Order: sequence, then structure tokens, then C-alpha cells
Amino acid sequence: MPTLSPTPPPASQRTSRWRRPLLWGLGVFLVLEVILNGLLATGLLEVMINRSAQSLNVEWDRAWSVWPDSIQVRALRIRNEEAGGGYWELAMESAELDLSPFALLGLKVQAEQVNVEGLSFRLHPGDPGARGPEGPGEPPPWELQLKGVRVHGVRELAVGALRLTGVTDATGEMALVPGHRLTVNGARVRLGEGELTHEGNGVAHVEKGTADFDIDARRNAEGILDVASGLGGRLQVSTTLPSLTTFQRWVPQLAEAELEGGAGRLEADVRLKEGRFTPDSRLEGSGSPIVVPLGLVRVRAPWRLHGEVRANEDGASRAGLRLVLSPVKLEGKKGQLLETSEATVSLNAPAPRLGEPPSDVHAALHVAASNPLELRALNDWLSPALQVESGQARLVAVSRADAAKGRGKASLELSTDDVRARWGGTLLGARLVLDVDARKLSLHRDTVTFAGSRLLLRNATVQKGDKPQVHGWEGTLSFPEATLALSPAVLSGRFAGSFTNAAPFVALLTDKTGLPHVLSPLLEAKNLELSGTVSLGSGGVKMEKLHVQGEGLELRGKVELSGASTQAVMLVKVRQLPLGVEVTSEGVHLQILHPTTWYEQKLGERVD
Repeated sequence: MPTLSPTPPPASQRTSRWRRPLLWGLGVFLVLEVILNGLLATGLLEVMINRSAQSLNVEWDRAWSVWPDSIQVRALRIRNEEAGGGYWELAMESAELDLSPFALLGLKVQAEQVNVEGLSFRLHPGDPGARGPEGPGEPPPWELQLKGVRVHGVRELAVGALRLTGVTDATGEMALVPGHRLTVNGARVRLGEGELTHEGNGVAHVEKGTADFDIDARRNAEGILDVASGLGGRLQVSTTLPSLTTFQRWVPQLAEAELEGGAGRLEADVRLKEGRFTPDSRLEGSGSPIVVPLGLVRVRAPWRLHGEVRANEDGASRAGLRLVLSPVKLEGKKGQLLETSEATVSLNAPAPRLGEPPSDVHAALHVAASNPLELRALNDWLSPALQVESGQARLVAVSRADAAKGRGKASLELSTDDVRARWGGTLLGARLVLDVDARKLSLHRDTVTFAGSRLLLRNATVQKGDKPQVHGWEGTLSFPEATLALSPAVLSGRFAGSFTNAAPFVALLTDKTGLPHVLSPLLEAKNLELSGTVSLGSGGVKMEKLHVQGEGLELRGKVELSGASTQAVMLVKVRQLPLGVEVTSEGVHLQILHPTTWYEQKLGERVD
């Protein structure tokens, strides 16, 4: 009997076998789509993430899904706040994420591929002394894991007041546990043409560069997610500098000066580990002359810059920066006045942390001895009644600094040979040394200040006619305050000093033969201490609030020397006997009766 083959099931039964799971799958897909788009469209997912993490804020303008594991987002912003006012922020114009919807059930935003268009990143360091919340910190219910990140069209990278544009693309991956940890692995950034600015002012034009970095930032003992300390990597960049004028704001002595020029190039190869500059970091640059106008003269010098980080034998790293100006020329309206072959400023400090100023800085200043400056060039600045007849000066610089012990010195020294100058009918002579405290030297648009300077006079002479009246005289003046106005040129300041005797002053005020007998102690007083204010310019010399003390002598007054005219009002105490003295072009007048009252009425200055 033949075997009968089984009767095949009807077509409707065969179709139902695969239709049911297909419908179930389609149903699950539709449910997931509805749920996911509902979470995205209503902003519920934003609310869930932001409520669970106090320091993190995530928002977007529009988001949707056409497949459960793919999300399109427009204007996505992720911001994380830190203690002390610090924060970091990512802003994306558009992003496509291959998102795991099932990871959302585990409170994770997890994506295997992320494509971003138009990224901006900002990092604002907070107060280093600030502390975060006490305890272990907020619980981390949400985690953000982004792998395979590709960014096209980076709009800006900003750290503090610095802003960089021109980044063409970036790749890497990121993981974030809000308030606890931020990890960036294998990040690579490529730079094209862009701009580096500081507080909106152009610093450099970026030509090309690359940056490779990682971040492993954890919540520290102060409760702060310290991103800068977790940064490591390498930046290589080539830039051109339109001018050095932008950098002057970081040099207090030049902050208000009117600098010109200095365009050049700068190449940087910077390496970081745990947010600190590490050995083999290098900085090289050079440029055209910097020009500093100073009234009737200007300083001109091309520049070179070299910086590096080296490891010491003890393992500690130190950063060094060396700025060389060579040659340095001082030019007047009639040509070059002075030239020195090289001026160098060197700084050395422990390798600093990113975003923090260096500490324990050791500084050194060196200026090679200049060629002789013909002092007759100063006659354009001086009163016609005071003119230099002969003499030369040389400029040198010496410095030392020990920041660890809080002391140091940096001096510019202008020393002369025997200078001869004529004041009316009087011939003056001396060797001069002007010692300027370079730390207090400051250049402004219309003035130069050099507080803390000293003027040493050696082997001074005063001669009227053919016979010298004073010779071998010495004195020292210090200037706690001193300012040189540039247009017109006027030197003014407050001074204090010591002199061997008053002979030169007496000789300038009047001839010995015309000096009243009662003032003869002026010629005999030794070891004088004096103070007052002075103004020296084309109009002459004015000394006010003059106070001189010596052996058996005290003098107060005001003296003006202009052209051939000498005017003075003084109160002189000789062995406690007061006497008023007034010097005019007509001669010397003595006030014997009530000299103190007379003096106070003349100058409006009260005498104690």
C-alpha cells in the first residue's frame, strides 16, 4: 500500500508563522519610536537628566528619531558647573548619534558613533581656592558615553580669556559621570587657518597645527572636578604675529606705552601632563623691530624669543623664557644717539600649571654696554640757560633676583665721564651715575616713571670766571618718585639725599664775594641731608619744599633758576638763629625781623 505524503499546510498557515513575530517586532519598533520621540519632543528626557545631576545641564532646540538607535539633534548644549564659578560647555549646531535605547533604561546616554557639525567648546577655570560640596558628592544616576566622535567645523575653542578659531575637524571619545569624572580618550584636533584672541583682541594668526590630548578628570579632595589637572597631550602650532602690541598688557611696565611694530612668527610645541607643562616643550619666535616712541626720541629693536621646559637632576621641571632685543637703538630727530648690541630678559620658574601664573620666578636682565652717548644731544630738552658743552655716557644693566626669598635687584646704569655744562655765567662739572631700578621703570604714552632711582655726583666743580670756586665735591640724590614727561620734556620728582657740604648751592645762588657774612656757616656746614621736589625742563629748574639739615644749619625754601635769572626764598637757621633770605636778579635781601612769619607769608608754608 503506497505511503501517502503529508498534506502541506495551507498557505495561510505558513504566512502566519512569520507574520506574528514580524508584527510583534514592528510593534516593539513602533512603541520604541513613539516612546523615544515622545521623550525627545516633550523635553522629558532633558528634565530627567538635568534633575538627576545638579552640576550638569543638557538641552537642545529640537531632537527626533527615525530609527530607535539613531537620533538627530539640533542646537545641543552640554554644560557642567564647578565650585568657584568654573564651568565647561559643549555646544553643537547639529549632531547624529547611534544611540542605544536600551541603555537609557540603565540611565546611560550611550552612543557608538557620533557625527557633529559646528562644535564650540568653552572652559572657564574657577577659583582655585574654592571648595565643592562636602561629602562624596551627588549620586551619579546618569552617565554619558560617546564613542567614535567625529566633529566637522569646530567654531571655537575657548579657555578663560583665550579663544581659538580655525579648527577644521576633531575625533575622539568621551565619558562623563556628572560631578564625579570626565574622560576624553584619543582626541585629535587638526588646525587650519584661524585666529587666537585674548579678551577679544587679536594675538596671533594660526597657519596650521595639530593637538592630541586625553583628559582624566576626577572629583578631588575639595569636591571639584578639576579638568585642567587631568589634561595631558601635545600641541604643535605655527602662527604669525601681526604685532607685539597685544602682549604689552601682560608686562606692567609697558601696559600703557605706545608700542609699534614687532610683527613676526611664533612656533610652539607644547606638551602637558596632568595639566602641567612638561620637558621638551618649546617656543621659538622672531620678528621685525619693536618701536617705542618717547617724546623726541624712539627706541627701536628687532626681537627673538626662546622658551623651553627642562627636567632637573632632582626630577623637577623648570620653564625658561628668554627675550632678546638685538641690536637696540635710541634714535633722535637728527639720527642715532645710542646703540647697544643686545638687551636680554630671562625668566625661570618651576613648570607652571595650565591656566595658573608661574610662581617662584627668577628674573635676570642684561644689557650690553652701549656705545658712547654724546650728551650734547640733551640740549634740545634743556633750558637755553643750561646747556651741555661736553661729556659722554654709557648704558649698562645689571640684575639679580631671588623670588624665593622675596628680594632682588635689576638696574639700568647710565654713567658719564667728566661732564661740562654751562648755567648762565657758571661752568659746572661732574661725573654722574644714574642708577634706575628697572623693576619700577614704567613706560606710558606721554611719560616715563622711574621711581627708586639714584643720582650720584662725583668730583663736582663750580667755576665762575677763571677761578674754580668748588672742586672735589660729592653728593647722592635718591628719587622715591620721578617722572619724565615727554612732550614737552619735563623731569619732575621728589628727592632726598646727602652732600659733603653746601658749597655748590651757595656758588650757584651768589658769588662768594657777595655772600653776607652772617651766612658764612653755609660754606662751613658738613654732611648735609636734604629733601624736596624738583622740576627740570626747558623753562629752567624749580626746587620746592626744600629742606636741608647739617651741622649747626637748617634751611627751608624754594629756588627757581631760569635763564640768567635766579630767584629764591629761604629760611635759614644758623645755630638756632633764624634768618630770612630772598635772592632776586637785583641781589640778596636779608630779613632779620620776624623771619619765620615773613617766610610763611611769602610761601604759604607753615614752619613748625
